[in-house]
Amino acid sequence: MKKNIIKSIFVLSAAIFLTSCGKDKTNKVHCGVEMSAFQAMELKKIGNGGYTFSDDDKKLAADIIETLKGLFDNKYDINLGFIEKDDQKISLYVIVPDDEEVIDKVSCYLMQHDFDGRLPETRNLLFYTDSYDKILIGIKTDSSAEEESAE
Repeated sequence: MKKNIIKSIFVLSAAIFLTSCGKDKTNKVHCGVEMSAFQAMELKKIGNGGYTFSDDDKKLAADIIETLKGLFDNKYDINLGFIEKDDQKISLYVIVPDDEEVIDKVSCYLMQHDFDGRLPETRNLLFYTDSYDKILIGIKTDSSAEEESAE
């Protein structure tokens, strides 16, 4: 009898472990969801291939930079680059000071504003230090709310 109880507990524990492994644990931060280190490295790898800017992309980038700098009265040198962009998704390098308040304000602004429909709904942001020597955080659009409403 004892062996059956122990086996049952073991099987139940294994089943719970296996079903929870497949779940994507999300850490909501800065008006989005924090990327895993793997996701950030994959995005960085894509970015290493370079991005060819169209004239519209150059205008969008300039508008975003101007707006972000304006959030701080031009106190900080904020810059960005495109990693990838299509009609569904945009991924950006965002270069900012290593300051949580700046990251929060910039991230939330980029996640909540679409620049007159020029930013696709899905957004990925890799924040780098202004010396471009360290990734501070990777943030992506929180799609869990969309997934929950679809169910």
